[in-house]
Amino acid sequence: MVEKETYLKGAGVYYVLLLGVVTLSFAGVFVAMSDAPAITIAFYRMSLSVILLTPIFFRRNDCRLEKLLNFRQTVVGFFLAIHFILWVTAFDYTAVANAVIFIALQPIFTLLLEFIWAREDLQPDIIAGVFITILGSLVVGAGEIGNLFANIKGDFLAVMAAFFAAIYLFSGRSLRKKMNYFPYIFSVYFYASIFLFLGLFIFGHSFTGYGSRNWLLFFGLALGPTVIGHSILNLSVRYVPTTIVSVAVIGEPVLTTLFAWLLLGESIPQLTFPGGLLILLGVVFTMTRKSG
Repeated sequence: MVEKETYLKGAGVYYVLLLGVVTLSFAGVFVAMSDAPAITIAFYRMSLSVILLTPIFFRRNDCRLEKLLNFRQTVVGFFLAIHFILWVTAFDYTAVANAVIFIALQPIFTLLLEFIWAREDLQPDIIAGVFITILGSLVVGAGEIGNLFANIKGDFLAVMAAFFAAIYLFSGRSLRKKMNYFPYIFSVYFYASIFLFLGLFIFGHSFTGYGSRNWLLFFGLALGPTVIGHSILNLSVRYVPTTIVSVAVIGEPVLTTLFAWLLLGESIPQLTFPGGLLILLGVVFTMTRKSG
């Protein structure tokens, strides 16, 4: 039986969601600093997250080993693993500007899923916010619009990554209504790490030999963008429609660009400023209209 959860009330969910997106935005910086293969980064990001959360799992009364033996969490974990594999691999083939455009497809996919299975979550103001953020993403990527579809493989991987992210969040919202928060995130991360382990084995990458710098980055990805960032996304979908969470996540690449400028000295494309403002406007518009 699912206990009644009272973690968030009212507008509090949006402040927490903002914290999650900000924390999640450091993932791109950490990945850029690592020279390990993409799937290796994804595997250690998830497996170290599971290790960090294991002591808490065994101390909680609502966490039992039989809760791991559930087909539904296995499927959600599979969706998360596929999203990570597709997303980090896409950057090997497509421009970052293209990825910013394609990540905007995620809330469109969630809107479609809600239209089919959860029409009660559909609201006109949410749809308007989605299209404002999409417009902002197009502005951000307009500087390299000539490269759009220059590499079909990379662009297709980015689109599919957005699609699986939408499925991951949408299926998680449904399942979160039936499970307590911590057993849910632990089991999903556990299965995602297993699928990533299989992927690492299938692609023939080494599990060792990455140096202390990479291990620190793996740990940073686990502790920040995953244990805090992704866990907040999973908490938020219990309280608000999946599309709102997806819209908020569109702000991630803008913040990642800012952090890369501050921490790595990378240049910021000129159109990132007006496009980023539109994205943030769409995010704020969606959240305030829903919370109001």
